[in-house]
Amino acid sequence: MAKGGGLLCVMNDIAPECDRRDYEAWYQGDHLPDRLGIAGFQHARRYRRLNGPRAEFLTFYETATPQVLCSAPYLKRLAEPTDWTARIMAHFRTMSRSICHVALDEGQAGAGGMLALMAQQEAPAAGLEARLAAILEKPAVTRVRLWQADPSVTVPSPEEKLRPGGDASFATIMVVEGTNAEMIQAALTAHGFTAAPTFYSLIYAAPSLKDSPA
Repeated sequence: MAKGGGLLCVMNDIAPECDRRDYEAWYQGDHLPDRLGIAGFQHARRYRRLNGPRAEFLTFYETATPQVLCSAPYLKRLAEPTDWTARIMAHFRTMSRSICHVALDEGQAGAGGMLALMAQQEAPAAGLEARLAAILEKPAVTRVRLWQADPSVTVPSPEEKLRPGGDASFATIMVVEGTNAEMIQAALTAHGFTAAPTFYSLIYAAPSLKDSPA
């Protein structure tokens, strides 16, 4: 997506007692159509952790601008969750919800099946964009992204009260996509990224419902 667009990044575990069949049915049949039906939401992807320190599930939504994430239609959906959403979100654990702007997005437009994510509470260090962009020279790396928290559009979610433990957030999220996890790790190491990434495998990618063929 274009630099300057909006990005909502969600990471979560689910409680052991949560019925995973119900969780998947809700995400695909209720939650994604609900979010992607909002004006300005362009794309969504879902991932599941392969290894690393972050939560089991990663979902992110791309929006036309960061302001979409504080728009009246979106806030209305947050204030009026479906019954199914309320039931499922009671099982969310270690939730993080970061509203960002896209500071860097370079590489191929497609989705690499493997994704390495590094997230931190601190603002990005000087030169980080150039270091990430250089990783594209390495084998099996298809795309690099940098998402930065945008305080101008970060608003509390009314849905947070549904999730035990509340919501954390991150100031900086780095994402490297590719086709081979070992090669992505080697590329990160070669460029001096020492923090342990979390590797995720793609579950599902969806365009906005407004962009779907009739």
